Amino acid sequence: MLFNERQEGFFIGLFESTEKVWQVAEHYLSALSGFRDYPCTYEITEKLVVGTIGQSQKVHMIWGWDEDEGGTETGIWSSTCYADEQNAQQALEEARRSMNKQEWSLDTYLIGQCHWTEGFARVFSSK
Repeated sequence: MLFNERQEGFFIGLFESTEKVWQVAEHYLSALSGFRDYPCTYEITEKLVVGTIGQSQKVHMIWGWDEDEGGTETGIWSSTCYADEQNAQQALEEARRSMNKQEWSLDTYLIGQCHWTEGFARVFSSK
């Protein structure tokens, strides 16, 4: 999901089909606070999965990003998905050597699990 003229994003999850993604996106935009209250949109990104997803329905994905002086994440990069955690760990090491990012994360996701299920709220500063 994208918000604030595409300057802020929310990773909602990884899904088995484009149809499921559309269903989830429409639900978020119509029913969840924040997503329904602000001019949000969504972007679907197809991800290659290296290997065969097992019965656990888990995949691993690498994230790399920088942070500006205010702590805002910038230059966010995400990898393909890996069915095998060892392959993902190897890919993380390769990415660290080839890309200059301040922060790295190797995360495990369950196919079909939604994130940000409570929506979001904006907090405005009085600066």
